[in-house]
Amino acid sequence: MKREFKDIGLVLAMAAAVVALFVGCASASSVPVETLDYKVGTDFPVVKDSQYKESMTDTVVPYLDKIRKVGTIAAAGDGHRVYYEQYDVEGEKGTVVILHGFSEFIAKYNEVIYYFLQEGYDVFMIEHFGHGYSQRADSLNEDLSKIQVKEFDVYTADLKQFLDEVVLPRKGNGGLYLFAHSMGGGIGTRFLEEYPGYFDKAVLTSPMIGVQTNGVPEFLSKFIAGSAVFFGQGDGYVFGHSAWDGNDGDFLNSPGISYPRYLYYNELRRSDDYHQTYGATWSWLKSSLRATTKMVKDSSKITIPTILFQADGDTLVRNDRQLKLAEKAPSVHVVFCPDTKHEIFNSPDEIIAPYWSRVFEFLSSNEE
Repeated sequence: MKREFKDIGLVLAMAAAVVALFVGCASASSVPVETLDYKVGTDFPVVKDSQYKESMTDTVVPYLDKIRKVGTIAAAGDGHRVYYEQYDVEGEKGTVVILHGFSEFIAKYNEVIYYFLQEGYDVFMIEHFGHGYSQRADSLNEDLSKIQVKEFDVYTADLKQFLDEVVLPRKGNGGLYLFAHSMGGGIGTRFLEEYPGYFDKAVLTSPMIGVQTNGVPEFLSKFIAGSAVFFGQGDGYVFGHSAWDGNDGDFLNSPGISYPRYLYYNELRRSDDYHQTYGATWSWLKSSLRATTKMVKDSSKITIPTILFQADGDTLVRNDRQLKLAEKAPSVHVVFCPDTKHEIFNSPDEIIAPYWSRVFEFLSSNEE
């Protein structure tokens, strides 16, 4: 997920202040939380910050280019096109399906895909409706920056069809695992709740269990978004959102803390019009707020071993809602990552080496 919704908070600050008088403080969570130990797993072979662009250009991308397979599926219902990529390794120990976040695209996950392949996992990944090379809403064909979806279930339906038609028929040895970030984590959460039996384990990293609206009560945000859609503004940008202007803003306000990664992925976005999805529409916000409420309500339906990585300084999704989900889903284990921002895996070497070590420890162990 890329953009903060603090602009909504600025517009609605006076209303929020009045409502806040009647909103009690949230009670402390009783969920046990593991704090990621940055002294453990430091030998995991990450792409170093000091040689990031060179390593990606000379090693990672050429390797991925050699084994990449691409395709599309026509979604049931309206037939919208969903783009996907597939990567196979010899003697795989399992298969991983990756779900990207809001305004992202597959190429941003080149480093992530590379680590899974190096650890012996086949990888499948789609670009969600309205993102990357997948089809946009018909009304948005002239503005590739806008992200619109009328119902969040579109994302989960596309994922189910992708699994049924592409992943499961081609799956090799070992289990089937989910790795999902931000909005993708929200999609993955709804999928685990609605369609049990597909995945053996799940990794949720900064999942969008709640949208951060900078202090504006959720019911008020739902009312504003719903009103905008009702009055025919569903295709319009949410307050403060706009078409991509040629950069991802300043680094200090970006969702990651690795400057080389920030520069590299900003350039990837700049180099391809289809990577420039950027701004939320009112219809996206309305459907996402409704879906995140369901995620918490139905979280007891998540029964597979799941690890949820929580970022310390997350300003895009709600950490309190992640804990609330974990309270109702005993199979969800929360790992808190100190000194991180929303994109935990876009942190410096000393953080991501232990992070990735913990991910693969979870996938390969009998951890419940």
